[in-house]
Amino acid sequence: MTRSIVLKYLPPVLGVLVLGGVVIGLHGALKHMGPGDVLAALRATPWREIFHALVLLAVSLCIMSVYDVPGILFARRSEGFPKLGVFRIAFASSCAYALSHVLGAPALSAAAIRLRLYAQWAVPPAGIARIITISGSMFTLGVVTLLGFLLLLHPVDVPLFGHAVPSGVLRLAGAGLSGAVVFYVAVAQRRDALRVFGRSIALPGHALALLQVLGACTDIATACAILYVVLPDTPGLNFTHMLGVYLAAFAVGLFSGLPGGVGVFDSVLLLGLAGYMPPATALGAILLFRGVYVLIPACMAALSYAGHELWINTRAEKQK
Repeated sequence: MTRSIVLKYLPPVLGVLVLGGVVIGLHGALKHMGPGDVLAALRATPWREIFHALVLLAVSLCIMSVYDVPGILFARRSEGFPKLGVFRIAFASSCAYALSHVLGAPALSAAAIRLRLYAQWAVPPAGIARIITISGSMFTLGVVTLLGFLLLLHPVDVPLFGHAVPSGVLRLAGAGLSGAVVFYVAVAQRRDALRVFGRSIALPGHALALLQVLGACTDIATACAILYVVLPDTPGLNFTHMLGVYLAAFAVGLFSGLPGGVGVFDSVLLLGLAGYMPPATALGAILLFRGVYVLIPACMAALSYAGHELWINTRAEKQK
């Protein structure tokens, strides 16, 4: 009983503590900053950098459209899987990925969207479960892989941890994270299923496991590049270091236990960049990144999804 109570309340308590620590850390950086400073930083962003961000967004949209491909390939091994066209796969992938960023609780919201769409296309429950499992785990695999190798090879480039924790400890943590990914790929090669807590979980095989890892790493690196190009050129802030800040923000957001890491991800980004540029400049770039990487794809996906639902309902009414 006591254990269940601890497990129930520990995540939100940790989330509040993490968020409180971030707020305290940001207080000194933000106390002399006003909205006008942020607007000035946004206006000072060169159009060339915005163009580069939009080009990278196009690349990111392409990645979003094929995000479900490993899951589809895995699900096709189950019985009764229908033939899905390229457009349907791209549509489901993009909608689930983009909308989950704004709906909160990404794992649950993305799973709900995939369930709704693939069920409409007569995908059997077992196939939908495989798609949701593979697609839902990809992002976590990407974060663990990149953070593991970054901690292992360049621990100082994860600034929120690199200046407070001995490099040996960070390298050990990086080795553990990297080893977990290698273990997953190796097990996927040798076994068809893995038994966890008494339940059998089907494994996709080493080829699809590697595709998961590479696809997720490319996706995260591209998203980080969008933020990197809208930041001003700053001595000491290279892409590797920016990736460290970006991954640290995601790691703390996940650790916080708050839905979607609300308020934590952006705050940690700001805290990590505060040592390289004025807070207003960093916040302006973060807001621009949010607009480009989150709002544009989400608006496109929302309009597409709404149009699809309208078409489905209209067709159903005509068939009555």
